[in-house]
Order: sequence, then structure tokens, then C-alpha cells
Amino acid sequence: MTVDRFDHAPLYEQLAVILRAKIQAGELQPRELLPSESYLMQEHGLSRDTVRHALDLLRDEGLVQTFAGRGTFVSPPKD
Repeated sequence: MTVDRFDHAPLYEQLAVILRAKIQAGELQPRELLPSESYLMQEHGLSRDTVRHALDLLRDEGLVQTFAGRGTFVSPPKD
């Protein structure tokens, strides 16, 4: 699953949809480290700003948490 440059949706939204689907499908478990920004850039052919924007969307939704120097992790379930 990767971004489609011919789709009208912005690339950052497409990446957020991909990562959100992996979280919801259980491919990425709570407290699991997400792939690095560099990996996501290379895997999907995106700029760092685009990847960061996608991660910001997921962070705003409460699906991921970022820790300086450690990376971005799937948020634990809410009680």
C-alpha cells in the first residue's frame, strides 16, 4: 500500500490513511515503534515535511505519540 500521485487527496493525507489502517488492522500494535521518517520517505517517495505532516495528523487524532530522540509510537488504548 503506497500513496497515489494521481489521486486528488494530498499525499500527507494518503500516508496518514495508510498508517491509520495499519494501526486499526493491528499490523502496528500499541506502544510499537512506527517506521522512521527516513524509511517512510524512501518507501513512499515523499519529502520529510510530507511525512511529518502525516504523523502530525495521527498525533492530533491521538493514534501516535512522539518522543524526542526515541521516535513515534502507536498510542496505548484509551481507558
